[in-house]
Amino acid sequence: MSSAGFLTLALLLPAAPPAGPKLQRGDELIYTGSVTEAVDRPGMRFRRRHELQVRVFVFERRENWADAAVLTLLRRTDDAPVAGVLPDVTGVKRVNLSPPAARLDFVRIHEDGTVHLLAPLGPAPLRFASDTPARALPALPLDGFAPFEFGMFPPRQKADEKTWSVATTNSSLIDETWSLKGHDFINNERCVQLQMVQRSTDWEKPRGGLTSWQRVDDVWTAQNGLARRVHRVIRHRDGIAPEAAVRIEVKFELQEQGRPIGRTYDRYRLEIETAYLAAAEMAPLFKDAARLGAEPFKQRIARLDEHLTATEPGTPYREAVLAVRRQLDAARRGEAIAISTLAPELPILAPRSATVGLAAPDFTAGKFRLSEVQGKPLVLIFFMPGQETTDRSLTIADAVQQKFGSRVTVVPLSVFAKLEAGIANRDRLKLTVPVYDGAAAEAAYGIESFPRFFAIDGGGKLRWTFTGVGPETGYLLREQVESLLSPPVATGSPGGPANPRPLPRP
Repeated sequence: MSSAGFLTLALLLPAAPPAGPKLQRGDELIYTGSVTEAVDRPGMRFRRRHELQVRVFVFERRENWADAAVLTLLRRTDDAPVAGVLPDVTGVKRVNLSPPAARLDFVRIHEDGTVHLLAPLGPAPLRFASDTPARALPALPLDGFAPFEFGMFPPRQKADEKTWSVATTNSSLIDETWSLKGHDFINNERCVQLQMVQRSTDWEKPRGGLTSWQRVDDVWTAQNGLARRVHRVIRHRDGIAPEAAVRIEVKFELQEQGRPIGRTYDRYRLEIETAYLAAAEMAPLFKDAARLGAEPFKQRIARLDEHLTATEPGTPYREAVLAVRRQLDAARRGEAIAISTLAPELPILAPRSATVGLAAPDFTAGKFRLSEVQGKPLVLIFFMPGQETTDRSLTIADAVQQKFGSRVTVVPLSVFAKLEAGIANRDRLKLTVPVYDGAAAEAAYGIESFPRFFAIDGGGKLRWTFTGVGPETGYLLREQVESLLSPPVATGSPGGPANPRPLPRP
């Protein structure tokens, strides 16, 4: 048979369901395209367009899944003509366009084609394991374009089925209906074409005053289970005219594929982890931004600036770090923050190392270093200067130092403010206990609220922790310190095993 005959036969044969993704550590896929939005309603008519880039970078590979970072970048193209006019008006040449909106997510891609969103906990390096917190991918919004993109991970075609349903993650929406449309060649690679249709029940017969909608996704999937090309159209009807009142179109295609190794892989991973951990660390601060003031955000900006300077010129994932910095700067100025543009439901970083019964995380605060304190109990007290709880926290710290003297090391740590403010509070109370800068220890001990009390034994293990301060706090802390100073009580017959005193309860 001629080559033309083989090609004809290939086009007529049904496409086989693609195998599950076979991604390896370090694989990187780069998709580029556009997002356009057109609204044509009375009193509201506009057009806007964004350039879209999505980068998928595989962190780890396990037997049945791969864990990857997904960076979604959206840049308004409307800035281009404006940038050309500005120099004529202002006389100042504009070099850079507006920065892109950046969204960083972690996903777990299973070999059966299912994909879940991950929320790995810090500190760095991030740990990915079977127990890493995971949840369903976020539902795609239907009233506007999404700040994230996961269309490159379509569901696998079910065996011997040309049409199948996939439950949506939004319970208020009807399920997605997927179908096999055939196959096509993209860049000389034979791809399966899948189509997903999702619509409201009144789409065919819209009613005046009510919005009906339809979403259609066409996805061309390679044999590795990942999309080569995606085309999505979301339309709204208002029941006034047959034409769509809103049309949102997303198009992107795989442009590059590679596998950074060695130092390049390490640099990519460092940049991604820096952005993710910085965003996760600042997320719980936003709800208290007005009370905390500018200082906590200035401290975090300074840390990011150190990273940016030390790693210049950076990697393709630097935009994620810069996006976090812009959010911090906006919070510093007291502006409203939309944390969802960075990542959905970022975890509060409760580091696995700051756990009762495990070694206390080491840190340095000025001349103090935790690992250099040997053989005696240690008390850490995290407090924020200038708050209602400040005086009582510092008074307890001073009282513990006065009672136990050199047998115990007491370390009050000022957080979310300048060290000078903590020292001023101590001096106002005429106390003698030293005060340290707790910025380097905040993340390691998961400090999102204050005050926090920690008791560490002479061997460096964390034995007790307490949140808040009240009339009973001083007594509880003294009880814990006394138990750490008391030797184990041996019981039973001579030569028998000794039963140590039970550890204090957290």
